[in-house]
Amino acid sequence: MLRRVQIIKTQYLPAPDSGEEEKLITFTNVVINLSRHEVTVNGTTVDLKPKEFDLLVYLASHPDQVISREKILQEVWGWDYFGDSRTVDVHIRWLREKIETDPHVPVLLITVRGTGYRLKLKS
Repeated sequence: MLRRVQIIKTQYLPAPDSGEEEKLITFTNVVINLSRHEVTVNGTTVDLKPKEFDLLVYLASHPDQVISREKILQEVWGWDYFGDSRTVDVHIRWLREKIETDPHVPVLLITVRGTGYRLKLKS
């Protein structure tokens, strides 16, 4: 069985391309590696759920822009999502716990009262 797995790996899976450049988004002490689907904070890898990762990438791709909950739901969760907009609040809270130095006093993921959220790239 181990031989079969090795044969499958060599024949059917593409070989890793060492020449491929990694796609990174870097701000303050956070590095998002899009190629490896990985986030590091102060050099330490942070374990994010898929939606947390997608949310962080979406916010990082729109730096310093205020984005409404509805727009985030539409872009990250999709048009067919049927649920409460407070889902975004919960995921933001989880992200803050993982990437902020002090989640109770956020400096990266800023809440814009009555509007939405903004990812502040420079402290």
